[in-house]
Amino acid sequence: MTYYWIKTLHVSTVIFTISFFVVRFFWMLRGSRLFNRRWVRLLSQSNDTLLLFAGITLAVMSHQYPFSAPWLTAKLTALLVYILLGMLAFKWVESRSGRILCGLLALATAGYIVSVALTRMPLPWQFFLG
Repeated sequence: MTYYWIKTLHVSTVIFTISFFVVRFFWMLRGSRLFNRRWVRLLSQSNDTLLLFAGITLAVMSHQYPFSAPWLTAKLTALLVYILLGMLAFKWVESRSGRILCGLLALATAGYIVSVALTRMPLPWQFFLG
């Protein structure tokens, strides 16, 4: 039963993370003052901390660890790419077109992470191709 609740927390925080990324991306592109508000950053960081905690707990409970479960290794590698692309989009890239590109690539990476999680395959498109 505990596994169920932790998995529910993990999935919920994933949904929030991706949704809030889209909202923040929109605010950034519109030049909204909300984008740089402290509470926005704290909410995002708090949710991401819960997400990471739940993910690590699920890995430990299911005895599936990076480098022994290829799908989990792919998911964590893509997570690092997602974080880097998000930082590029929100902080480091100065041009509007560069920020848009990095933001869209971050969202595509998030889609990949979700598809890996659902299929438990490092190349999830193989699941659909048969």
